[in-house]
Amino acid sequence: MLDDIHNHWKRAEAVRIKCLGVPTLDMDNVCFHVEEKSGGKIIYRHINILILYRGRNYDPQNQPVIPLMLWKPYAPIYPKLVKNIADGLTFEETKEMRNRGLYSPALMKLTTNGVYVIVVARVREAFQTEEVIRLDCTHVGMSDCKRIGVKLRDLASCVPILFKDEQIILWRGKRDQE
Repeated sequence: MLDDIHNHWKRAEAVRIKCLGVPTLDMDNVCFHVEEKSGGKIIYRHINILILYRGRNYDPQNQPVIPLMLWKPYAPIYPKLVKNIADGLTFEETKEMRNRGLYSPALMKLTTNGVYVIVVARVREAFQTEEVIRLDCTHVGMSDCKRIGVKLRDLASCVPILFKDEQIILWRGKRDQE
């Protein structure tokens, strides 16, 4: 992608980038890394579309050399995403939460290569009133489902308690009762 950006910058001052899929959950992070790796500046950002400006003094002869990756690196081994017993609950309570989540209406339906910019805000808003929510990821695929669950765990501070039949069940976690 970086090589494509620099090739476009040879002919034009700005590049339009359209982001799709799981990375759109955290667009701030995407913008930070695109600016840092490419050396350009984002001059326009709307939902999932970025315009990246190369700068007035850009010299295509001095563009950075990006090494070719001739092999795919090994996938890292991550810890288990869903625990048998959620933190702060018993086994029966966890099982009851999972069943309640499976039979609750879906908060939203996610699609393949969709734009998930509003998902984090909707999940946080739903946790104001609900304890367990369900996201319908019917056509997303199981690997993307798990990636979405990990991002939501970090961004919305919730606990994924079940991934089943391309459904994500999220629990808001223990809240202090005051």
